[in-house]
Amino acid sequence: MQVIFRRLMLGCSLAAMGTVSCLGIVPAIAQGAGDNASNVEAVTVTGSRISIQGYEAPTPVTVISQEQLNRDAHMNVMDSIIQLPSVGLSETPNNSRLSADLSQGDAALSVVNLRNLGVARTLVLFDGQRVVSSNIFGGGVDLSTIPAALVKRVDVVTGGASAAYGSDAVAGVVNLVLDKSFTGMKADAEGGDSTTVRHRQIKLEFTAGMDLFGGRGHLILSGDHTWSNDPVFQNQADWWDSNAIVQNPAATTANNLPWFIHVRNTGQAQYTQGGLIRGNTAGGAGSAITANSLIGTQFLNNGVAAPFNFGTVDGTHPNVCYAGCSNSAQNVPGNTSLLAVPYHTTTLFGYASYNLTPDIKASLQLNYGSLAEQSTGGTRTSTNTISADNAFLPSSVASQFGTLSNGYNGLTGLGGTAVAPTQTLTVGTINTNNIDLSKPMDLTSVCNSVGVPCLKLNRTLTRGVFTLEGSLGSDWSWQAYAQHSQMRERQTAAQDSYGPHYNYAIDAVKVTPTNRGTTNLPIGSIQCRGVLLSDPGAAGCVPLNIFGNGTASNAAILYVNPGKDPNSGILNTELVLLNQDVFSGSMQGTLPWELPAGKIAVAFGGEYRHEQASQSQIQAINLTSPYAAGNFRPYSGQYSVEEGFLEADIPVLKDNIVKDLSLNVAGRITNYSTSGLVETWKLGATNQIDENIKFRATWSLDIRAPLISDLFSPGVVGISQVQYPLGSPSYQVLGAQGGNPALQPEKAVTTSLGVVLTPQFIPGLSVSLDWYTINIHSGIYTSDIQTIINRCLQGEQVYCPFLIFSPNQNGGLKPYQVNQIPANAAGIKTSGLDVQANYVMDLFEGTLAWALVGNYTKELTQNAVGVTYDSAGALGSPISYAASGLPKTRATMSATYTQGRWSGTIQTRFWGGAVLTNGVENLPANITRASLSPAGVLTLGAGNANLLDNNKVNPVAYLDLRLGYRWTDNIELYGAIDNATNVPKPDDGSPAVYDILGRVIRGGVRFNY
Repeated sequence: MQVIFRRLMLGCSLAAMGTVSCLGIVPAIAQGAGDNASNVEAVTVTGSRISIQGYEAPTPVTVISQEQLNRDAHMNVMDSIIQLPSVGLSETPNNSRLSADLSQGDAALSVVNLRNLGVARTLVLFDGQRVVSSNIFGGGVDLSTIPAALVKRVDVVTGGASAAYGSDAVAGVVNLVLDKSFTGMKADAEGGDSTTVRHRQIKLEFTAGMDLFGGRGHLILSGDHTWSNDPVFQNQADWWDSNAIVQNPAATTANNLPWFIHVRNTGQAQYTQGGLIRGNTAGGAGSAITANSLIGTQFLNNGVAAPFNFGTVDGTHPNVCYAGCSNSAQNVPGNTSLLAVPYHTTTLFGYASYNLTPDIKASLQLNYGSLAEQSTGGTRTSTNTISADNAFLPSSVASQFGTLSNGYNGLTGLGGTAVAPTQTLTVGTINTNNIDLSKPMDLTSVCNSVGVPCLKLNRTLTRGVFTLEGSLGSDWSWQAYAQHSQMRERQTAAQDSYGPHYNYAIDAVKVTPTNRGTTNLPIGSIQCRGVLLSDPGAAGCVPLNIFGNGTASNAAILYVNPGKDPNSGILNTELVLLNQDVFSGSMQGTLPWELPAGKIAVAFGGEYRHEQASQSQIQAINLTSPYAAGNFRPYSGQYSVEEGFLEADIPVLKDNIVKDLSLNVAGRITNYSTSGLVETWKLGATNQIDENIKFRATWSLDIRAPLISDLFSPGVVGISQVQYPLGSPSYQVLGAQGGNPALQPEKAVTTSLGVVLTPQFIPGLSVSLDWYTINIHSGIYTSDIQTIINRCLQGEQVYCPFLIFSPNQNGGLKPYQVNQIPANAAGIKTSGLDVQANYVMDLFEGTLAWALVGNYTKELTQNAVGVTYDSAGALGSPISYAASGLPKTRATMSATYTQGRWSGTIQTRFWGGAVLTNGVENLPANITRASLSPAGVLTLGAGNANLLDNNKVNPVAYLDLRLGYRWTDNIELYGAIDNATNVPKPDDGSPAVYDILGRVIRGGVRFNY
């Protein structure tokens, strides 16, 4: 048993045993718990910059070993990371998060969100070094563009680490550690699919490594390609039923009925696929109708008019109808949203090293990663004013307008021809014309419709690192490196309806001798009114029929979506460039003076970093926001950072009262070119009581610097209706959205207290429990315009500079413009408990390894603009003002049995029960409390339990299976099943939280020579 245990321990190759937990393979034990501790090679532990042999960092680190990565056989290393309970809502191409974002450039990202504090507060390292961000707006590093074949483990630091690594390490650090000594050749071929929806994925990997020049040099080449061509639309999921939470029409302040209720199979009360008449106005000679007599007429296939039953319309969300509504769940805009996007990724990696002397090594690392994906940006619903003489209006409706004099009211246009009559219809449409929603959707048909924006995105990472490293005697080592990395992203919204063309195209009339003018267009043909009026903007207009499904011509769709024609000259596209340059040097070792408990270990160094970002190659027309989505804006920004750090491990006691007591202190001074000087620090301690128990604690101040987009994003000016002060007559102001160059770094205080148990009477067992608290001050937050005004008037000076006043406008000294820009105005706090346990035992002729990792989130609150949001255990709902959260309890437990050439794993992922809302106190002043609940307070306490008919989301447990067989010493066959029992997403559960693709099966073969 002990022999097996030591073999597994050494396979983890970690210097900080007892600080690190290795999931699924190796238990975390305390250094010194066994006589093998001295045999462990000194390696870098991500929780610290000190990596000398025997050092134990006090910061908890969770490790996903290479064995587990191989066992789970995920197509993307991100899919293994995202299953850690400490990871919050994170994006992947397979979980629908942000797949509908057209302008942000974050569709199909694979980025980590530790503690659910946001992607920008998680630092991602590649072999201990920074990588340029993959997204100009939200930050984060796309792990699909990082070569995964050489990743030998993933270290996840679940706590603040800014003193060691600088900005962004507020929630923690994810470090992909490489095997840079690999020798030989290995390959991997894998395929997978879901049994409930079609989402095939294939991955190929190849890696070769060899020694050169008699062992003084080493060369590694690696590459992989992954592709998945199958989009998964939301309505393909078996759990999709267009559910909604609506205001209960039967509830009053007196009858104590739930104020909000759940309904299924809701529809749209304002829009249909073929168009819905929501109102009409009468006027003109000969009118035979009364105002609004056509309301409730819908248009079906081929424009057939039919009555529409509005059923019950939700008082809170007037677009939602139910209980007798003619619209079905198939006929809603959400059908074109993607749960999983089609994508291709390619990575290439090269590493070469050469020992210049016995003590100095030079190395060059080059990596390339690309991702190509296609996604939809959400359906463009529109409310259109249609004239009574519209040529496509079915005769059964047009005839009800009576007899008009030539169909016109006598007014003349630019060319002297008659213009539209005063009679109009208000028609709401989803603009999914020509899509058969009764059949499974495909991306080609969706992107050939009238109004579904479709994005093609290509993201490319190029990176080079030159490193010199060496040793000074037996106690000191040093490293210096220079790195340049660039992320290049091209977004093209070829299918994106162009507003001016759309408006011209839907205003279609028949050519008559009266309106023909000098155009010489055929009498009786259907033309755009703008053409007949000789409007220059209507040149080339093709009439668009929006009445009914299957009625829009391909030529009209091409005109409305001119980006589909590369020769049109109208294309919604942009080029995003992000550049990062890093020059870094560090040294570590032990001081010559020895304390009674041992020598002091130190690490120190400095770093210079330059970050630059830009959006360019954007057409000037975008400044007018003519597109249904996207409307990219050009801008650029940059900043530089100078940093210096010092870390020390101080032994206090050794085999005196306790077995070992050490203190860890670290500090970093950082100078930003944009915001000046900031300091971060960490205090930590480890106390090995005996071989059975160890305590650890940390206390740190960490930072998150503003993103370039936070600082320099261009202003987009619009019109907003406001009150100044609140309750006074409203008036219009200019609202300018953009970045804020005056932003300061966020600051966070992190505290963790933990214990590691390695009971010697149960060999092979390790248990760790760590309580953590992260308290963020001056969090970056963007408020709505009225709230900015209100908070300034209430004395919060951070908001007052956003108001621009003029005594010559608005009848006095009032703001005529409000800058809706981010400010250091939020407080965010999270706390909870991490639990990890490992146990290895002999069973029959093999070994059984148990692993448990879990998290309980006690709180996750955000306080901004006087409102406190509590999203711990709350998934969010239409009546909740809290940000989307996760179940408070999440855990993964696995048992892996290995015997001879076989290995098998049974794993359970448990997501505890949740609620939709924890309630929100101190609502903004512009929210009417009485409209939210009978008691006037949006809370689910005992005094107001009737707010919602069902606030609970049931717990979920998934069963995963793994099987591996080593056919020969060089060939391994493997298979994996996620969600083997095909457990559906719970009712009201967010698709971003739970498994949404159902049962997923993967299998493949590995070669290793």
